[in-house]
Amino acid sequence: MLTFRVLGALEAWDGDRPADLRGPRHRAVLARLVLARGHVVPVDRLIEDLWHGESPHRALGSVQTFVSHLRRALEPDRAPRTPSTVLVTAPPGYAFRVGTDEVDAWRFEALVHRAGGLLAAGAAEEALRELTAALDLWRGPAYAQFADEPWARPEAARLEELRLVAVERRAEAGLAIGQASGIVPGLEAHAAAHPLREESWRLLALAMYRCARQGDALAVLRRVRTALREELGVEPGARLQRLEADILAHAAELDAPAAVSTSAGPATGAAAPREVPNTAQAADEATEDGFVPRTTTLIGRTVETATLLAAAKRADGRLSVALVSGDPGEGKTALTEHVRELLAAEGWRAAWGRCPESGGAPAGWPWTQMLRTLAAVSPPDEETARVLAPLLADSFVPVGDQAAAKLMLHQAVVGYLARATAETPWLLVLDDVHRADEETLALLCHLATDRDAAGRVLLVVTYRHNEVGDLLADALARLARCGPERIELTGLAPEAVADLVRGAVSAAIDEDTVRAIVDRTAGNPFYVLETARVLAAEGAHAAVSEVPVGVRDVIRRHVAGLPKAAQEVLKQACVLGRDIDVDVLLAQGNADEDTVLDAVESALLTGLLVEPDAGQLRFTHALVRDTLYEDLSQLRRARMHARTAEAIEAVRPRDVAALAHHYLASASRATAAKATHFARLAALDAEIHFAYREAAQLWRGALTAFERSGAADDAARKEMEAGVERSLAQSGDHSQG
Repeated sequence: MLTFRVLGALEAWDGDRPADLRGPRHRAVLARLVLARGHVVPVDRLIEDLWHGESPHRALGSVQTFVSHLRRALEPDRAPRTPSTVLVTAPPGYAFRVGTDEVDAWRFEALVHRAGGLLAAGAAEEALRELTAALDLWRGPAYAQFADEPWARPEAARLEELRLVAVERRAEAGLAIGQASGIVPGLEAHAAAHPLREESWRLLALAMYRCARQGDALAVLRRVRTALREELGVEPGARLQRLEADILAHAAELDAPAAVSTSAGPATGAAAPREVPNTAQAADEATEDGFVPRTTTLIGRTVETATLLAAAKRADGRLSVALVSGDPGEGKTALTEHVRELLAAEGWRAAWGRCPESGGAPAGWPWTQMLRTLAAVSPPDEETARVLAPLLADSFVPVGDQAAAKLMLHQAVVGYLARATAETPWLLVLDDVHRADEETLALLCHLATDRDAAGRVLLVVTYRHNEVGDLLADALARLARCGPERIELTGLAPEAVADLVRGAVSAAIDEDTVRAIVDRTAGNPFYVLETARVLAAEGAHAAVSEVPVGVRDVIRRHVAGLPKAAQEVLKQACVLGRDIDVDVLLAQGNADEDTVLDAVESALLTGLLVEPDAGQLRFTHALVRDTLYEDLSQLRRARMHARTAEAIEAVRPRDVAALAHHYLASASRATAAKATHFARLAALDAEIHFAYREAAQLWRGALTAFERSGAADDAARKEMEAGVERSLAQSGDHSQG
């Protein structure tokens, strides 16, 4: 069992073995995190506290190194790539997560507060035992090595004050069970060391009176009166004055109660902490200071939220559709996430389908994501599962007429949704459809316009209104027939921007800074929050003066602040798309595992990545990924796509859509044969999933790669040419034939 001691010099113990906490800065990082008591300490704050405003160029990397060493010391048996359970990465920093009983200061505080309740309830004997155990934990001044550190002084002073209270409460408990003689010596020393604490003198005088030392008791009261007059120029408080009067009057209420025998006598020395049952509790997910992560409260979108909630109320037995559009960063996904949380409180479930930022996903993939979520809760019957196989199954063999099969699939989705949502309402979110493939949009239109579509479903469709291509434009025209709710997000009002900035930065922000941020960002929420990160880390001048105008420039500034190795790993990650498989990232082979994981942690700490699930990463916004990707030269992109394809082939060899995308993007003679092979397989798969336009593009890509390879197989060329013609004919698009 890991235990930590800060009531004295900082120590960590693994059972009876001390942990090697390394050097002063390693210990300072651990102490700083323990002091925060489970709250997140932003890495910028750690850097400031460690180097007092004079941090070295590679301060972030140094902090990561300190944390890495501490993790190995505290969890030596932790398997590689297994997240730490003690020093947890919690963007934008780190948090210390252990149970209350595992830190002496936390145990001490819990014991003192529990004893206070016992005293108030008249259980003085139990309170005495608790307080004695609490004081036994002290080995010296709290956070002793860090007494001169500004970040440690307030907490050390608070704990010292609580220790003094514990000494006085223990004396009070001893008096309550008739042990006056036993507490006098300790109280005399305590009162002498703290001559202005009236409660100490009051308890000492009362203890002396009960030991038949009336004269000494009155002398104590005269002594404290003199001290208060000389030091503060005040008279003793009412309780001391009343005690003096009662002593002179020999008041009956001062008489000692019957003595109770107890083994919990006053403690005069320090003892090692006793082991007690572990009562680990979850710490609050809150930042201590600096940049504050966004909470579930959505600022400035009250009208839009109300519109979606009203659309949800209309989804009672009939599909309700809402279209949410806006520029990148305006908060389309944030709005739908917020509505999801509000609806969840009313018993709704939710399923998300995201159109990938880059190619490489199977046709209809967003519907596969959503339907699999529904099927996990409400499994379809055998016949429905058979018809839904193109979307639900990992693989299937098509039979019969493909046009009829596509219609049957769409009708099966309509029927399945009606049955699956009859009892429980569902929010379905089709995110970023400006990147949607043909089949995704075809199924959307069929579902939204089918008069038989029933069930309790709110279908929210989000897209960027400045990236509407021909396919989406046609789909929006068809969706207009069902009268969808339309929400177009624009920049936040100045008041909302001010609220967002002040909610994201713990320091006080003046009105001029807020106005400058409003002017610079035009109210774009993502841009506002990115600027707030600069504000929290570098101050108002950097946030409104030094940063070039444009959210992409703010992102570049954040990336430039990372260690060089982390920047390189992020560049490789952006080639994978917004969603990142860590196994594939590691298999790309540019750096060793520790370097990659350190880079990932840097990006998590600075808010460029999030960790939605074990082994999965995601860029916090598509703009982050897009900025990194677009800053790569074409030659470098091609080489990175080739390495990515090789990594996917090693990790997920059956993912033909992703392999085709990356091998085609590598555009080199060396990879041309594989590009041809996987593009052919992906084209056939797209045809099976009724995505004929995508199939035609893949057949063309296969032909281009085939020509680049220099192969002379006429039969293969004719197959690919026929594939292009067949796919275009099936799609009804003869203009590109």
